[in-house]
Amino acid sequence: MSKLRHLLFARSFLPYPFPTEYSVILENLQTLSKVTNFKCTREVFEIVPKLKKLGISYSYDEYMEWSSYEFDSFAYLHHLETLKCLFTNILYYPSAEPLRINLAFPQSLKKLTLSGCRISWKKMTVIGSLHNLEILKLKNHAFDGSVWEPNEGEFIQLKFLLIEWSNLEHWRANPTHFPQLRHLSLRYCSKLAAIPSGIGDIQTLELLALYECSPSAVASAMLIQEEQQSLENDGLSVRIISSFHDNYYSHKHRYAGLYPDAPNNRRQR
Repeated sequence: MSKLRHLLFARSFLPYPFPTEYSVILENLQTLSKVTNFKCTREVFEIVPKLKKLGISYSYDEYMEWSSYEFDSFAYLHHLETLKCLFTNILYYPSAEPLRINLAFPQSLKKLTLSGCRISWKKMTVIGSLHNLEILKLKNHAFDGSVWEPNEGEFIQLKFLLIEWSNLEHWRANPTHFPQLRHLSLRYCSKLAAIPSGIGDIQTLELLALYECSPSAVASAMLIQEEQQSLENDGLSVRIISSFHDNYYSHKHRYAGLYPDAPNNRRQR
């Protein structure tokens, strides 16, 4: 048992606290996946000190005391590289308030997937400060609220960003917030007013993909594409799949003022 390296369940529960008679340090365990309602305490993580990949899910209950799950204890997993944390049924509670939980992650983290957490966008700075994070997937209202304004010096290594099923309306960002971003994917962002114009100026950006987003978000994406084409930037591909696509021209005039023509001395790739 002590030599076990990968442990995958089929939506199983682990007892907490662990029975002392079965207590063992799994020093070689690297993968723990598909565990339900997992208690993320420091005591538990000391049993798996070299864990690299963790996948956990929670059945949301509005009466649950979520602070007892100690989500800030992720920080004790100093070898963790991949984390997937899902709240599977929170969409059945449309009036649920953002979860009041404390978050902390180790600097070793490279890939993070959050789903259904309904955390306030104000806590995004905890994730933005992870300087080795390369892939971030936010699904099913992972973050809740209408405004997201990143801070300078965050997401310095982020290469892939997915935002899916979000009530985000105003995203205030510029190229310095995501200096290494290569792939931005927005799915079912029906309230998003516009994609920040500066996103198109990220020199590493290769793909901007939208799937069933708001007409105004589609319009802003196409204006970004036009602007980059005028700069002879062939490195950026814009892909749009949307039932609102036909409404692009009705929104183009409204949002054209957000993206004035670039001056001749504007930096090119």
